[in-house]
Amino acid sequence: MALCALALVCSTGATGASTPLAAPSGLHAFVYRADEPVKADHTYALMPAFAWDAVRGASNYELQLATSKAFNDATLLYQETVTAPVASIQKQVPWMTGRPYALWVRARVVKDRRTSAWSRPFGFNTAWQEVPEQRAAPDGLIRWSPVEGATAYEVWFTGVPTGYQTHFTTLTNVADEREFWTFHPHDAATIRWRVRAVRLVQTGSLPNGIEVVSHGPYSPEFLTKTTAAIAGSRIKPVAAVSDVESTASQARAHQLTPGFAWTGTVDALGHGTGVKLWRVYVFTDKQCVNPVLTSSIVGGPAWAPRDSDPLLLPGTVQGILDAQAGKFPGFGAQTNVFTADGDIPAPAESPPATGGTTGAPAAAAPAGGASISTTVAPRLVSLPDNGWPQGRYWWTVVPVAAYEVVADPTKGPALADSLEYHDLSLPQDLCAAGQVWPFGMQSAPLTTTSSTPFVSGLVAGDRVVSAVTPKPSFRELPVVTWQAALGAQSYQVQLSRHLYPWSPIRSLASVVTSAVLPLSRQDVGTWYYRVRGVNSNLIGPAKNLAWSKAVAVRISGDRYVVVK
Repeated sequence: MALCALALVCSTGATGASTPLAAPSGLHAFVYRADEPVKADHTYALMPAFAWDAVRGASNYELQLATSKAFNDATLLYQETVTAPVASIQKQVPWMTGRPYALWVRARVVKDRRTSAWSRPFGFNTAWQEVPEQRAAPDGLIRWSPVEGATAYEVWFTGVPTGYQTHFTTLTNVADEREFWTFHPHDAATIRWRVRAVRLVQTGSLPNGIEVVSHGPYSPEFLTKTTAAIAGSRIKPVAAVSDVESTASQARAHQLTPGFAWTGTVDALGHGTGVKLWRVYVFTDKQCVNPVLTSSIVGGPAWAPRDSDPLLLPGTVQGILDAQAGKFPGFGAQTNVFTADGDIPAPAESPPATGGTTGAPAAAAPAGGASISTTVAPRLVSLPDNGWPQGRYWWTVVPVAAYEVVADPTKGPALADSLEYHDLSLPQDLCAAGQVWPFGMQSAPLTTTSSTPFVSGLVAGDRVVSAVTPKPSFRELPVVTWQAALGAQSYQVQLSRHLYPWSPIRSLASVVTSAVLPLSRQDVGTWYYRVRGVNSNLIGPAKNLAWSKAVAVRISGDRYVVVK
């Protein structure tokens, strides 16, 4: 009679109750693959993933994150129990630099209610790996390079006329120079500016009370020369500009909402001679019937959406004269503004006020130190994907004129008379006359692979390895990573048993660029996962950015062989 026994290929030998459990070794951080070299300076832009050597006999592992090697209660930031020797710490931390390190992780084995000694701690720092760099831009705009992991940018204009310093937030990588053009004498100027990246932070402070700062370091001071000259010719487009440039002859897809630049003052219907104010409209249709983005009124040849209040419009004739003499009007909701047919437009930068102020920095501070409040309602200043290349957006420019409203006709105009601001043409009519230009919006799919997928995990023999084939196999709970997406504030991961048709069985969210797939040893077989960014500055389904390509991963579970 043949005698059969089952032997576990990756079996763990019996451990006596008196035998101490071995502490984990090899604990380290990584960005994409567990087998990549550890960064020499141990410095990461975002929270990295972690892996360590498996310990035979381990049922679970405990993992801790702290701001001290002592790991006492006052410095502990995060702890969890994991089954496999890989981890994605779902925690955003501020940028911290220690001597030598500001953050520390450690792990230990858990089995049968016993624990091993802690592993040797792994220390690391967090800091931006890059700062924005200046990029070329049309007259009236400034532009900078997007920063990985950034969800917004803070721009600081120094030397604004009459001693103001403008500080505002934008969700894209371009800004207009409205402070230097609107109501000011048209003299050439050199604009001095700095910019820093901002990212969404889920919590205002860490458990130990350390404040979580949302911004990175400021760039060096950049210089941009502006002509301050606008030719009195017909309005023509220069470009729609953000991470790419779209022109009238070559429309391109943007990942970030563009700014818009043009030349000339007179529209296609002949309106606008002598005016010095304009408004940009963006539509989903070439006939310009369905507007999706309306600018505030600006006095320069460009507009880019800001996540802050627009320039105030002088309310009286005297206010116009003061502004032209160099008095800065400040910031706030633009009032007494009308479309060509008398309707009240809804500029993206001026939503209805709901009381109070935002926690964002004040848009500007006068030399005397007075602060300027900002509204709290969300500003819809980002455009979603629109089915590029078939789907497109269309933009045009409308000249705007200030009209004096005489309070007492019997006495004639007076400096105290109020002002109204009116579009001089309907966008629909300008577009019908050919004054309309296309561009696209399309979020790029996340990068989850290079030559092989960014997947690491435990395999037979109690080893943590990274993928070496397009369809890697792991025992359970592999950790996946990806490159940060422009504008993404968080990420969504989906798992499906089939590539076609895609049928999501499990879904999870991540606030960092890694996640452990919830696939246990019982989930044997081939799975497919995909990842997309989420931008909460958009509305409804538009918040969800493009999916990555689906990646296959196989779960082997516990493999057995029959011994005769």
